[in-house]
Amino acid sequence: MSFLVLVLVALILRFTPWRNGLPIDVCGRWSTWLQVRLGNHAEWQRILLLMLPLLPLVILLWWVQGMAYGLFSLVLHAAVLLLCVGRSDPLGSMTSELEQAWARGDQEAASLVAERELGIVCDEPSGLLRAVRGRLVWEACHSYFVPAFWYLLLGPLGALGYRLLASASSEKGGLANVLSHSLEWLPSRLLGLSLALVGHFDATLAVLRRQFARWELSNAELLEQCADAALQDGASTPEHEGILASVRMLVKRSLLVWAVFIALYAVLG
Repeated sequence: MSFLVLVLVALILRFTPWRNGLPIDVCGRWSTWLQVRLGNHAEWQRILLLMLPLLPLVILLWWVQGMAYGLFSLVLHAAVLLLCVGRSDPLGSMTSELEQAWARGDQEAASLVAERELGIVCDEPSGLLRAVRGRLVWEACHSYFVPAFWYLLLGPLGALGYRLLASASSEKGGLANVLSHSLEWLPSRLLGLSLALVGHFDATLAVLRRQFARWELSNAELLEQCADAALQDGASTPEHEGILASVRMLVKRSLLVWAVFIALYAVLG
């Protein structure tokens, strides 16, 4: 059923207004509420309370199991996975304002948009473009690939557990941040490998060989390097398609690679 759930969620994200998942960011609101109420408590205590929604989910999954020939289970799995999708829409509107400024040739406006919307500060156009491309790939990983990975391994509990941790991982070096980094470590490297398969293979594989075992390297930085290598010697992007069309296409092809492997796993497993 996992493959069917992923296909259903992908269709919802593609063809409905719910491109950012469910309209209400339940995980984010729960994390914020806990931070406000329990900000003075130890972080491990807040994380334990953060995971409380997993308990009613376990009960719900048990209750609907086998009901209506599995239809209720399918709907519940899809709803939870939609809840775990990131809110940034990296394949859609996340960078639209920046791309419009870039298309007008207004580099200053593009830099301001990147700083305001993405937190990227860079005055050099080539450096700015590289950083934005890396952020787009990272947001796709954070929003789609990691939840899908843990859903496949651990079901809805794995996906929801990751999203709850990610919503609380704001403090650098904090326990939630370390746990999120741990959960993102393997999926980000698998995404890097899929970028190699659909992009410049040798250059991307060289990056992965150098950086694969570096635990201290942020997953976002790794994917920025992989995306930069995968786009080496790539064809120039037509102006009417937008400056980020090439990296967006790279991510979509990587999604297809994952879909093929997941389909094979569903058929053979």
